[in-house]
Amino acid sequence: MKKISLLLLLAFFVPLIHMDYSKTYETLSFIDEMVSKHKFEKSYLIEIFKSAEKREKIINSMNRPAEKKFSWVQYKSRLISPIRINNGVSFLQRFLPEFQKAEQEFGVPKEIIAAIIGIESSYGSITGRERVIDSLSTLSFDYPRRSKFFTKQLEHFLLLAREEKLDPLTMKGSYAGAMGYGQFIPSSYRSYAIDFDEDGIRNIVTNPVDAIGSVANYLSKHGWERNATIAEALTKNDVNSNFKTSLSLKESDALELASKINLPNKKYIQINFEDKEFWLGHKNLYVLSRYNRSSFYVMAVFLLSQEIDYAYRVKI
Repeated sequence: MKKISLLLLLAFFVPLIHMDYSKTYETLSFIDEMVSKHKFEKSYLIEIFKSAEKREKIINSMNRPAEKKFSWVQYKSRLISPIRINNGVSFLQRFLPEFQKAEQEFGVPKEIIAAIIGIESSYGSITGRERVIDSLSTLSFDYPRRSKFFTKQLEHFLLLAREEKLDPLTMKGSYAGAMGYGQFIPSSYRSYAIDFDEDGIRNIVTNPVDAIGSVANYLSKHGWERNATIAEALTKNDVNSNFKTSLSLKESDALELASKINLPNKKYIQINFEDKEFWLGHKNLYVLSRYNRSSFYVMAVFLLSQEIDYAYRVKI
């Protein structure tokens, strides 16, 4: 009995074995591909993956996103709070010339840009504590359900670090590897981040001006229509039960709303929240879903933007 107790005690104090990603078959195959495809130095990548750590916490977070934990009412109350609205107004006022420049150049309303940054990172105050290399290594090599997607993001991340002269071992972000004010994943960072303040660096991690321009550029590149309607409330009687509600659909797959509402003959997205709240989304709501496909998310962005705009106008 004493021997068993001693073994249990020793086991308790033995540190967890570090996962050395540089020695796994999956990682070595990935490294070989990066060397062949992008001309990386193999020794450089091996050193990076020696430092990468498997994070069980990241896998747990991936398995329980906020939309699954909360009802729409709970989700909305958490994201569209008085403090987030007030901070949004302050953020907008602080960078008003940059917001106006983005609105003029890309056609995206300043309150929409502010709302996205507010929800994604609380206006830059919460950008993530996980090392991106840990997040993407864990999800690439130890999360089979989405391994293909995150392996591609890991590829983009290493290319991004090389292109922008960033240290891949110190960059931090969300548990899913998203970075900065707008929480861009690596592929989005490479494709849509812009040097909005023209200082020669695309920095959406610590530079709010580049982040403002980059969010606007992202929406513009995904088809944002200048001065167009985003969404409007419906009554239950307006709802067409045959209308698909999924925001994961391609726009061309969305069905037209029943003729009860006098609207132009276009494609729409209809959203039903718990059979109590109904919305009709126009093309720009669909564009918001290219940022995040959750119906909770896109409606929270839209509603927060309205609150920020109203509060801002009151303060003028």
